[in-house]
Amino acid sequence: MSKVIWEENFNQPDLGVWGDADGESIHSNLDPNVGWSLNYSDCQFTAENDYVKTVTTSGGRFEALDCDGEAIWTSAWIMTSKYSDIHCELIAKETGSGKNPASKYLKAYYQIDQQEEQLFETNGVNEGNWGEALASQSKLEGDSLRIIIRLNSSYASDKVILDAIRIWTDQPEQIDPNQLAIAGDLFINEVLFNPYPDGVDFIELYNQSDKMIRLDHLFLANKNDDGSYKTIVQLTTQEDYFPPKSFLVLSESQEQVLAFYSTPCPDCFLNLPDLPAMNNDEGNVVLMADSLKTLDELYYSEKMHHPLLVDEEGVSLERISLEQASNDPSNWTSASPAVHFATPGYANSMSRTESHQTNSITLEPKSFSPNDDGYNDYLTISYEFENPHYVANLKIFDSHGRPINDLIQNEPAGSQGEWIWNGELQNGSKSPLGIYIVWLEVHDQNGNIRQFKEACSITDRLE
Repeated sequence: MSKVIWEENFNQPDLGVWGDADGESIHSNLDPNVGWSLNYSDCQFTAENDYVKTVTTSGGRFEALDCDGEAIWTSAWIMTSKYSDIHCELIAKETGSGKNPASKYLKAYYQIDQQEEQLFETNGVNEGNWGEALASQSKLEGDSLRIIIRLNSSYASDKVILDAIRIWTDQPEQIDPNQLAIAGDLFINEVLFNPYPDGVDFIELYNQSDKMIRLDHLFLANKNDDGSYKTIVQLTTQEDYFPPKSFLVLSESQEQVLAFYSTPCPDCFLNLPDLPAMNNDEGNVVLMADSLKTLDELYYSEKMHHPLLVDEEGVSLERISLEQASNDPSNWTSASPAVHFATPGYANSMSRTESHQTNSITLEPKSFSPNDDGYNDYLTISYEFENPHYVANLKIFDSHGRPINDLIQNEPAGSQGEWIWNGELQNGSKSPLGIYIVWLEVHDQNGNIRQFKEACSITDRLE
């Protein structure tokens, strides 16, 4: 199957140069973002109908009309080092009755790696009344290529037309194997399959490898009950890359994801117009490489959410460990309320590595002053657990052992996170100066219980 390397159909109108009714002024619109340039220094534009520009005719094309000199259209340099046996073609047309080859022509050239311009081998020169021709060049090799078109129409009613430039190859792309993913490089890391109203599903991938992986060689799919593929979606047709040790969020709308969740990495998103459908109760997601080789696969269910979660809507499922299998239900759980129930584009609130064996809480600062002066106004209670399935109850006691604030009640904690105490009592009034005890109890559904106790103090005058 042919692969298009580069093409230009001139779909954007009024790019180029044209004259004015005053017979002297010249108007130009040469947007650098279109990827080509125009040299018109030898042309003369003495009327508003004299031009060398793109027009909307036939869906878009590039025309020269009564420019009285040679204009030179030049493409950008096109990177071709990954391809072999490269072909170029374009359409050259003319209208009108003018036959003078010196003042009505289109000549097509190519240039390889800064070498001399070469004329297209087929219909490279088109002069006078040639009508329409397909100019082409075959079997090119090189690291870079560009197309150069010299055209002229010195008649008030005769047009010279350039259209449908295409560069392609029938040979497979020569790809560095270190840019292609194999099993163990990429993982499905988080899924949101039951979004809030006006929200969208998302699938987060993690690149565990040290490779810059080509996204255009990755696919997402889901399966029918019989194991056949229902939908297969290529992540992109562009030569984009997935950096090592990074996250990638796939959704139909980054804007709709970030309407409900925050992220420290807004660049870690890729919009897919047709994300494979994800049912709200259960389903599957398959990540594949070329030839539909499975890289990772997840069968998800709402039953994999934390058992104490009241409502699954808007709550993502997070992978706990990259070392455990994707289809081990115990390796997935609900994202923590501390992160608003999802972590698109950054580390999971429930993640754990095999080396993660810490069970601790940390108070910072241990002496704080909630007087709204901007310095140490609140206490941060950070935690880190090896078991991501804990449910937390956090209480504050005064120095006499009396409970003054039930700060957290039966909240899924995850592997790590933090809570904030602003120094207030349960009723919202300010606590007096003194020493306080932070008491934390966590338990899981198997009856495992851990308790932690740390002291802090409110030291400044409250006003």
